[in-house]
Amino acid sequence: MTVFRKIKQSLLVKGKYQRYILYAFGEIMLVMVGILLAFQVDKWNDNRLNRIEELKYYSNLKEELLSQRDNIRGQSNSNEELMKQFSYALNIINENDRSSIDTLSSIIPNLFNYSDFDQKGNLYEVLVNSGDIKLLFNTEIVNGIRDLEGRYVYLNRMEAIHWQIIAEHIIPGVSKNYSFVNLQPINPDVLYSNEFQNVHYMLLRIMGEKNTIYQNTLNEIDVLVGKIDKELVSEL
Repeated sequence: MTVFRKIKQSLLVKGKYQRYILYAFGEIMLVMVGILLAFQVDKWNDNRLNRIEELKYYSNLKEELLSQRDNIRGQSNSNEELMKQFSYALNIINENDRSSIDTLSSIIPNLFNYSDFDQKGNLYEVLVNSGDIKLLFNTEIVNGIRDLEGRYVYLNRMEAIHWQIIAEHIIPGVSKNYSFVNLQPINPDVLYSNEFQNVHYMLLRIMGEKNTIYQNTLNEIDVLVGKIDKELVSEL
């Protein structure tokens, strides 16, 4: 700038006003370019810091999703195992197979068991309420989180219905007709009654629906984790 100032003063002394104006204009342009570059550097730095925060959130989100996936897989496996037992018990009841009463009796205590994912909290709500949603520029991931929460709500509702069947139908019926000490029915005929048949049928319907939701939820988590992985391997 000192050089430009000396040149301008020299031009003024020599009366070369046109060249003076050109040099003055050049000096102004240099100042403007410097300001623009400074703004651009600040903007680039802000974007870089935001990207670091975004990737950090993706990393934490992936860890949370993988933990939930493991939980759901465990609940799904438990649900499938119970379904096999109850389906076998229902066949015994339908066929009135009295020779298999010991097997049927051994399954009865498991009527009180049920898979329960019971997801607490809401990832999408936390994301919105905390303002962190502004850090995530991948709308597919954001929408995926929202859709996944919808799955969790439906799954928790089905698990609540499952427990309701246990509380309202199984506990009262089994408690009066089954000895948990001896693991034997007090009245064997009750195990082959329409009431017990209907209980097994209701449970299998609910558990079949739960199994479908479990699998769909696991698929959605896998897709979401895949999209997060693509973000994590991308450059800052």
